[in-house]
Amino acid sequence: MSVTQCVLLVGGMGTRLGDLTAQTPKPMLSVAGKPFLEHLLVKAARHGFTEVVLLAGFRADVLVDWLTQSQVGARLGLRIEVVVEAEPMGTGGALVQARDRLAPTFLLANGDTWFDFDWRALADHTDVPAVMALREIAVADRYETAVLEASRVVRFRPRTGEASPGLINGGVYRISRAALPDLPGAWSLEADFLPRVALAGELGGQVFAGDFIDIGVPESLAAAQALLAR
Repeated sequence: MSVTQCVLLVGGMGTRLGDLTAQTPKPMLSVAGKPFLEHLLVKAARHGFTEVVLLAGFRADVLVDWLTQSQVGARLGLRIEVVVEAEPMGTGGALVQARDRLAPTFLLANGDTWFDFDWRALADHTDVPAVMALREIAVADRYETAVLEASRVVRFRPRTGEASPGLINGGVYRISRAALPDLPGAWSLEADFLPRVALAGELGGQVFAGDFIDIGVPESLAAAQALLAR
């Protein structure tokens, strides 16, 4: 069955952006004339998703007000639900808190990253409980990198500081709800879940070559303005 639910992680505080995110959730920052989140919602609709769950936290009221006033869900044909964490739960804890709102299989994406590939190609990958989108970059010195063997991510290498190519996490995943551990409290999908399923041979990886940028620091936020204005 085709995956129709897209889950977006939009709860981070964006502290590296300083005053820009003092009162505004990072995904609600204006990029190329509209909230960055709207670019992601347009992409979700374009790739055939009909339901979106927003895992919100910091200043969720700003996000909810915008959804109501803009009517973006109706415009794009999306049913949008917001789940607000009472306290910071991390990327993994936020998913567990929203477990009863999750479809049996769903696409998950970071709400502060633009990775322009066909999300449908990843969502319909079905042979493992979890699969992640990977992006090859020429200089991966600032990133943890994935080791891919026969379409499986078998382990992750820590940042080395070396100016060598590598496969980095693109921040988009297809996950089976049953694969999520029922860990209490705050925990990280990247640090606590992905290495465990990789070790078990249950983490797939697909390499895509689309434009890739996050908006987490001022320099990349400025670059995203130009990229998404095209």
